[in-house]
Amino acid sequence: MAKLHVRDFLTNFVKPLVAGGELHIGAPIPLPDLDRWDRELNDASVETVDVDDARVSVLSTLVCRPPAFLLEADELALAAGLHNALFLVHPRADQWSVSDRQRRKIIDTSLAMVSQPLTQNRTRVMARHALLHKLMFLTRRDITVSWWTGRARFQGQKPPSRLTAWKGMRRVREEVTVVDFDELLAVPDTAPVIATLLRRTPLTQLLDAHPGAPPLHWEDAVFLLRDAELARAIAYRLVPDAPPRDQVTGPARLAAAFEQMLERAPDEGDVRAVAAFLVHLNALFALAELNLREPGAKSPLISTVLAAEAAGQRPRGLATLFALPGAMAVVDPRLAMPPGISELPALAQRWKVHRAQTAELLGDAVIEALAARLRRHFRLAMRDPSEVVQLPTPAPPDAPPTAT
Repeated sequence: MAKLHVRDFLTNFVKPLVAGGELHIGAPIPLPDLDRWDRELNDASVETVDVDDARVSVLSTLVCRPPAFLLEADELALAAGLHNALFLVHPRADQWSVSDRQRRKIIDTSLAMVSQPLTQNRTRVMARHALLHKLMFLTRRDITVSWWTGRARFQGQKPPSRLTAWKGMRRVREEVTVVDFDELLAVPDTAPVIATLLRRTPLTQLLDAHPGAPPLHWEDAVFLLRDAELARAIAYRLVPDAPPRDQVTGPARLAAAFEQMLERAPDEGDVRAVAAFLVHLNALFALAELNLREPGAKSPLISTVLAAEAAGQRPRGLATLFALPGAMAVVDPRLAMPPGISELPALAQRWKVHRAQTAELLGDAVIEALAARLRRHFRLAMRDPSEVVQLPTPAPPDAPPTAT
């Protein structure tokens, strides 16, 4: 049997992974084949350019000028690891006589493929996100066809036309079931592979999520908040123009990850960066309400998501998200409100309404408890910025030489 060329893998799996379409899952990819594909990339320039063009199109909605990049060995390995993980949940995997020992070997191989070094290089981070940006949205369409004498189920495949012909005469019915992330990539066999894979693309974790996806580690992603363009794109993606509960889903998820971050021993600068970002998201909530008829009216968003009767239905991290500005006002007032709000009277008024309404619905105890947790990580005493940043004192000029 002829060995699969990297061109086939790029065409049938990688390109639809980036641009959308049907992913074709074949036999598991062994590590020797991956090494061979790396050497064959030079002979697949057409397919590589197609993949990279699709990735540039993805990034064009995030940044003004997507960087130039080429598909490299680490990204090929990430895609191959994902392919093997999808093989484990392929409907035909059982028919291919895959034993438990072979499944364990496939899992170990997949983990080795996706365990690429972490990177903070801006171009590499964006290239990996463009490759895996649809990871949370992978689905499989299962179709059950029934007719007057029987029925058949097709998992991830289209039924043959002979079974769907003469629908009226043969009483043909088709039932479509969509299998999403939970059943594909959050099952015990694939979950470790996907958790390792997602840590290699922190931008994807910040921009998109699924309830079944592994939690975010802020220590892996906080560097993105120091890139103004990417941080702005992340913030706008997290606060969509949607019903109140959908607006807070993404920010609450990041706030829940911030709660876990506070249980570890992160760098103080990282804690400050994440806290400032979450406070900025609160400002976006206030900014979205500038068109209210009554500037001093209570926030419809906060009234809905923090209502006392819905306290048991709040997503994890929601209380921390809205309590954070109040807690930072106690710990470090410089981070309690994004700069520039006070210069816009209408926005400043909405900000005050939000803070007062949050304190009323959550209570001072929640805000004070969060402030106490933050104090443990703010080890340095608060100082004025003019004292922290000091210019060196110039040395006095040398005395001019004197004639003797």
